[in-house]
Amino acid sequence: MAVDKNNDLDSPHYIEHRKRLRDRYLNLGIDNLQPYEIIELFLTFVIPQKDVKPSAKAAMEKFGSIKGFFDAADEELVKIPFFKNKALTLRRFIKEIALLYQKQQAEQTSISVTRDNLIEYCKNKLRTQQNEEFWLLSLNSKNALIKEEQISKGLINKTTVYPRQVLERAIKNGAHSILLLHNHTNGNPIPSKQDITITKSIDIPAKILNITVYDHWIVADDKFFSLKENNLL
Repeated sequence: MAVDKNNDLDSPHYIEHRKRLRDRYLNLGIDNLQPYEIIELFLTFVIPQKDVKPSAKAAMEKFGSIKGFFDAADEELVKIPFFKNKALTLRRFIKEIALLYQKQQAEQTSISVTRDNLIEYCKNKLRTQQNEEFWLLSLNSKNALIKEEQISKGLINKTTVYPRQVLERAIKNGAHSILLLHNHTNGNPIPSKQDITITKSIDIPAKILNITVYDHWIVADDKFFSLKENNLL
């Protein structure tokens, strides 16, 4: 009995589309993809048997950008079809892998070389935090990162910092110099009077201990402020 190939079961239309999308990314890079296509490709890794383009377009319409997609709260993302546990886990994994990569770059090279990457790392690390956090980054004699640790976590608009605690941690870490870091949740990175006072109260005894305060960075969403570069340290 002859088989009519025209009556043979065809693969769903999106199967070939997925292959073309993946090939375009591999051959031409991510810049050749539309923003919604990046999210669509992301979804293909967790949703193997469905047409995910409508959901990708819905996510882009709702969150506006790839950054908006990765910064969105889980509670908002799950309202869109196919963005369930596997997709949320993959999204978190990608974000944390990127942070780890940026951190390990800072561990291998002086801040003077990796400054821009480290600033981006700090922004990404604290961007979605709802409360202010104060972090200590201990540096070696080449100003490469030894260790980072949270000193305090406070309220929406303030956190309590004890200079003695900061310096004790720095000594314990064998720091040659230290980078102070905290976030402002109001979107404005300009330091308050309290920020400046805290910086000076750490800097003065640090000099006695032969520890240099490399800088104090404040991040707020995508904004950044250096106290040192603005002659406040």
